[in-house]
Amino acid sequence: MNPVHRMNAPTGTRRILLALCSLIALCGPSRGDEPAAATLAKPGKRLERTGDEIMVCGQLYHTTTPVILWSDPGGYDAYRLEPRFKPLQATAPPAKKEDTQPPLRSTFGLRRRHLSSEELERVRGGGWDLPTLQKAVDQFVIHYDVCGTSRRCFEVLHDLRGLSVHFMLDADGTIYQTLDLKEQAWHATIANSRSIGIEIANIGAYPPAHSKTLEQWYRAGDDGKTILTIPGEAERNSLRDRGALLRPARNERVEGVIQGQTLAQYDLTEPQYQALIRLTATLCTIFPQIRCDYPKDASGKLIPAKLPPEPLENYHGILGHYHVQTNKTDPGPAFQWDRVVEGARGLMTPGAP
Repeated sequence: MNPVHRMNAPTGTRRILLALCSLIALCGPSRGDEPAAATLAKPGKRLERTGDEIMVCGQLYHTTTPVILWSDPGGYDAYRLEPRFKPLQATAPPAKKEDTQPPLRSTFGLRRRHLSSEELERVRGGGWDLPTLQKAVDQFVIHYDVCGTSRRCFEVLHDLRGLSVHFMLDADGTIYQTLDLKEQAWHATIANSRSIGIEIANIGAYPPAHSKTLEQWYRAGDDGKTILTIPGEAERNSLRDRGALLRPARNERVEGVIQGQTLAQYDLTEPQYQALIRLTATLCTIFPQIRCDYPKDASGKLIPAKLPPEPLENYHGILGHYHVQTNKTDPGPAFQWDRVVEGARGLMTPGAP
């Protein structure tokens, strides 16, 4: 329609044309199937995180609990090749070929389980999508870190041992994600390719007669109740909530049998349970193959030992490190399996707050 025709158009028609012109100006030019939200954004506009998201195949998913990504200030980045806590000059590449400094190394690998050769060729180039990852992941492995803080855990796991884990849960309830879940972290041997792993800040479980370590980390507070004390200034200052008075969820040490051995352990903190419940609900929702349950015997009780090869191969759900390896006892006898599972199921129920 030329300008003359527009001037002579009926009033109603002119109004429609003006409305269409305004809409085109607002939305900008069409680019095929590009989402409308993307066309409304201005170049260079920052997209803010709310601070509770985890990363899965490059996409963000809410957990409703604080999460620090590897790319955030103060995060722990398992993609970095050099040690995190060594002086910077000590991590520089060797100046000469004959230099004996160890080569830089990756601490994670490529998931392969249940993927066809065509899918492997696609994902090894970065072509992961959620449906493909959902085929590969069906277990959530829970560890305690025997380090007491996530800072020390990352130093030991990444810098010293050349291993990795997807999540670390600090004593104050802060969750750190170190890798996208599409990566195969090295945390649980034969379960690595099919699992997501989390290291919970807890100094661990010990034979009752050899619990000196527990006495160094826990003591009675002014009110007589047990409090968590963190030896080492760097570790204490690494907590994001430095003023928090941290207590185990149960005041007394808990004893129980793991792998046929009686062990004593202090429970996780309340903030840790609250965060873990929300993360568990998130993972069981994103990955339908991870059943929100733990390994049980015929009577419905927790199996506190390594699963035999066939049951482990056929298991889809949440499990402890000791369910995977005979030489492991984490997450220990104090870990409240029912509290985590029932809490997560409650959040996953339709209509739950």
